[in-house]
Amino acid sequence: MIEEIFVFVYAIIVILFVGLNIRKGSFIVEPTKLLFLVIILSILATMVLYLRGVDLYLAIKSIAKIVAGGIMFAGTLPMILAGIGLFRFGDEFGPNIFYVRNHIVGVIDAVASLVMIFAGLLIFRLDLVAVGFFFFVLIPFCGNALANAYYYSYQRRLRE
Repeated sequence: MIEEIFVFVYAIIVILFVGLNIRKGSFIVEPTKLLFLVIILSILATMVLYLRGVDLYLAIKSIAKIVAGGIMFAGTLPMILAGIGLFRFGDEFGPNIFYVRNHIVGVIDAVASLVMIFAGLLIFRLDLVAVGFFFFVLIPFCGNALANAYYYSYQRRLRE
């Protein structure tokens, strides 16, 4: 139960951090400094759990799950937003803007699948690693299929 509460609090912190960065237009805290802050907070949380009587292996495992959950959430949020942005925005900048958006979505999805693989390795979940690898392999094919579908539908619209 305590792991779920920590994951929820960590997810809220990640949402606020991303939201404030987007609103400001630049990083509030540099990502490299944030990484060190997450590592230090993870070590402190592990020590607190150990001092409260929790087994050290269980404390490390719990904190690793919390960090992996936050990493997964931080990788999933941009992937969902990129997918929405691919189809939400129109072609006001010309017909070729779809290919730019398709490329951006492909890059973000590839990075998100690598994040999924990393989080799976962090908590020793082979199924999560397999799903991340499956996405990583199939994302270029999906992007190519979308680009071909858009190209041929655009050619058909020009003929009509």
